Amino acid sequence: MSHRKHLILAATALAAIVAVAAAYFAFRPDVPEGILDANGQVRGTEVTLSAKVPGIAEVIAVKEGQLVKRGELLAQIGARDIEARLAQATAEREAAKARLPELAAQIAAVDTAIEQSGLGADLARGTTEHEIHGATEAVGRADAELKVAEAQWEQDQRLQERYAGLAAQGYVSQSYYDDIRTRHRASESRLQAARKAREEAVAASQRAQAGSLAVDVKRKDVQRLRAERDRLVASRGTLERQTEAAAARVTEIEATLADMRIVAPADGTVINRLAEPGELVAAGRPIATLIDLSALYVRVFIPEREIAKVRLGNPARIYADAFPQDFFSGRVTEVAQRAEFTPKEAHMKDEREKLVFGVKVAIENPQGHLKPGMPVDVKIKWQDEAAW
Repeated sequence: MSHRKHLILAATALAAIVAVAAAYFAFRPDVPEGILDANGQVRGTEVTLSAKVPGIAEVIAVKEGQLVKRGELLAQIGARDIEARLAQATAEREAAKARLPELAAQIAAVDTAIEQSGLGADLARGTTEHEIHGATEAVGRADAELKVAEAQWEQDQRLQERYAGLAAQGYVSQSYYDDIRTRHRASESRLQAARKAREEAVAASQRAQAGSLAVDVKRKDVQRLRAERDRLVASRGTLERQTEAAAARVTEIEATLADMRIVAPADGTVINRLAEPGELVAAGRPIATLIDLSALYVRVFIPEREIAKVRLGNPARIYADAFPQDFFSGRVTEVAQRAEFTPKEAHMKDEREKLVFGVKVAIENPQGHLKPGMPVDVKIKWQDEAAW
């Protein structure tokens, strides 16, 4: 008996639902000509944020349902070892950069030394050549004067020896002999002076020759300085490459460090929180899922017999039960190229009428009133002159 009562009550409720539905479809206002009526749910572009670098999730800064702004921190992966590597790479880069001015100063100092040594070598070469030429001429003159002095001395020596015996025998006067002796002593003095002058000329020539060796030393010093400059330039090139490599490592580590901060790519709502603080997060593991509130849309389905009326860019109005007095503007942004629902292949007319095409309508939602999942009614104007 109780079972029969339940059946009667169920039949009565079903009849009431059918009556209400019939009344709604019988008395609902007709859709104006040039307007297509459809319904669907508000959807959004879902963005799943994942960890690019494995590590411990130190911070999970959001909860499901939370509104976030673009650039807001959602999660932080532990990065102490990465920060230590960054500090080391930064120190290496700064140390290499600090040595570059030092090497540049050394190269400039060597350039100055090369210039001065080159000028000194040129000046010394010119002076030495002049001194050697003068010393050589002086030695030649000293040799000639020495030969004259030696010849004069020999002549006076023979004359003195010859007149010494004559003076002793009284054949020449003593005063005449004294004159000869005086002349001999004078020629001997000139001979000694000539010999000394030659020695001094030879010494001067030797000094001039030694100056020529000094010029060679200065030339070799210039060559040594140029080799030192080449070495410093090579060291600078190596250091510049080391600096660039260190800077590249810093950039790479900074990028890795930035990847460990997971931030919102756009304004949106968190719909899934997929990790907790303290968890070991693998690379590629999802952390949270967002819906971009600036890119909401609704997908509706238009019967196959009506789809030819829909064009990209058709204006639309979206109505939500939560805002009965308002509507939201929209625009058709996508029309499916293939029908949906079964049967997959339809040949009869009544079967073709079962086919529908998906249409995507983008919603203008600047105030963020509409939320993903809200049911809405959509009106698409396919005739420009039609009235809403």
